[in-house]
Amino acid sequence: MHLVQTHYKQERGLEFYANQLHLTPKHLAKVIKETTNKAANDWIDEHVVLEAKALLKSTNMTAQQISDELNFSDQSFFGKYFKRHTGVSPREYKGKR
Repeated sequence: MHLVQTHYKQERGLEFYANQLHLTPKHLAKVIKETTNKAANDWIDEHVVLEAKALLKSTNMTAQQISDELNFSDQSFFGKYFKRHTGVSPREYKGKR
């Protein structure tokens, strides 16, 4: 979890975290699933979405600025990612103040 908290803006792939821990991605995924009953990628995605929600609610940053801050390739991909994980677009979420 410490690695995710430190690198979530740059790294969303399980392979990066496995390499940092000198494990195979398959082994890391297995250990995390057995320990937490949650997929490793879900931990990463939840952290990214939590930060996106915080930025949307507590700042005046645009979706483009948040997309850049969280290192998405573009605003469109960020919007699709956010909606897939929350059920609403970043604009809809920000408007629910």
